[in-house]
Amino acid sequence: MSITHIKTNKKIEVLLRLLENKESLEDASSKAGLNIEKTRLLINNKKS
Repeated sequence: MSITHIKTNKKIEVLLRLLENKESLEDASSKAGLNIEKTRLLINNKKS
């Protein structure tokens, strides 16, 4: 199955797991199939 057919919730789970494993934000976003700019906005919104 392609990463494009995975729901956003699962992509975020992958992102978080990769970040826990010390991946850079850019690499983790790419591997999870997420747009880096949207990922940064999501993280910044959670911090506020």
